[in-house]
Amino acid sequence: MPGSASRPLVLWSAVVLALLAAHDLTHALDDGLNTTLAGLAIVAVPQWIALAFLMGVIVRGEPARSAAAALVLSFGVVVGFVAVHLLPFSPAAYWDLHPSAISWFAVWAPLAAGLVLGRLAWQQWRAATRRPPPVSAAA
Repeated sequence: MPGSASRPLVLWSAVVLALLAAHDLTHALDDGLNTTLAGLAIVAVPQWIALAFLMGVIVRGEPARSAAAALVLSFGVVVGFVAVHLLPFSPAAYWDLHPSAISWFAVWAPLAAGLVLGRLAWQQWRAATRRPPPVSAAA
């Protein structure tokens, strides 16, 4: 890897992105979700541009910056899925649609992976930003 990002952080970020791609595919292929391809493109294209930028920072950034970008990715995925699909009053609540079992999996799996990524990113960010204790002059 060109940067000094940890392998687990990059791996879990890639897993989250793969699961997000699978979720987008379910929107395109599952008739029970009532998603038009144009509607999907309006949401997905800007989202994937931002995700590509974040992944670039995760892979190439210094450890603290890489972990911070992974935290942003994790937060966005977890909060995004809950706010857009899982709350009963959300704009595309799955409770009001007729998703297949695969589509339900493609909602919960990125959410779970996002939580794992968030925990790992938080640990790595804390380790990378922890300052060494000050050196005393009377040593």
